[in-house]
Amino acid sequence: MGRVDSSDQPVERSQGVSSERERRWGVIGGISGSLVGGGAALIGVFIDGMPWYTSGPYPRAFAEARLLAIDIYLMAVLVVGAAFSTAGIVFSRRSPYPRTDAFGAGLMGTILMAISGVILFIRLVALIRG
Repeated sequence: MGRVDSSDQPVERSQGVSSERERRWGVIGGISGSLVGGGAALIGVFIDGMPWYTSGPYPRAFAEARLLAIDIYLMAVLVVGAAFSTAGIVFSRRSPYPRTDAFGAGLMGTILMAISGVILFIRLVALIRG
């Protein structure tokens, strides 16, 4: 076994955390989530012609074998989510509050990528089923 450096000490849990920035990330997440969800609904209804209410596992327009505006929108959301996740990596090294900023950006990126990825996967399943 290797030697343990005697100057190696764990960091306190309170270091690298800011309650003000936690609130800021909460507001950013709430606003972003509302805009992404509302934007997807409006694009689906007004541009792609999907009904507001539909029965079944997915809207009928998902089974159409053409590029929909919602597909482009969800790909853009996926890219924005990846950008937030990348920012989380950068914040973990460069931010004055790395725990707060890296977690906030990483969580935002994960949520945006998961939501857009799941909806795009449902669209793929609808295309395969016809």
